[in-house]
Amino acid sequence: MADDIKTSAAELMKKVLTVGVGAIFLTEESLRSMISEFKLPKELLNGVIDSANKSKNEFLQSLSHDVISRVMDRLDAAAVIQEIFEKNEIELNVKINIRPKTKKSKSALNPTPVDEN
Repeated sequence: MADDIKTSAAELMKKVLTVGVGAIFLTEESLRSMISEFKLPKELLNGVIDSANKSKNEFLQSLSHDVISRVMDRLDAAAVIQEIFEKNEIELNVKINIRPKTKKSKSALNPTPVDEN
C-alpha cells in the first residue's frame, strides 16, 4: 500500500511539473486538455489556466528584457550605424505623381432641387 501511494505521488508530481514547465510552451487549449486529466472543478481549472498564462507572460517578458539588455550591453548602436554609413552608399529614389482631378459634370456638383408640390 505504501508503494502504491509513493507511485501515485511520484506520478502526480511528474504531471504537475510537466504542467508547470509546459505552461510556458503550450497553448491554452493544450494546457486545458492536459489539466483536465486531474478532474478539477471548473473554477479551479480556470484559476490554474489564468495563473499559468500570467506566469508565462511574466517569464517571456523577463526573458526578452534580459536578452535585449545583454545585446545592448555588447552592442554600440551608434557605432553600428556609423559603420553602415561609412561602408555603404545610400541611394533614395522618390517618385511623386500629381495628376489633375477629373472634372465632374455640373449636375453632379449642383443637384437640382426636387419640387415638393
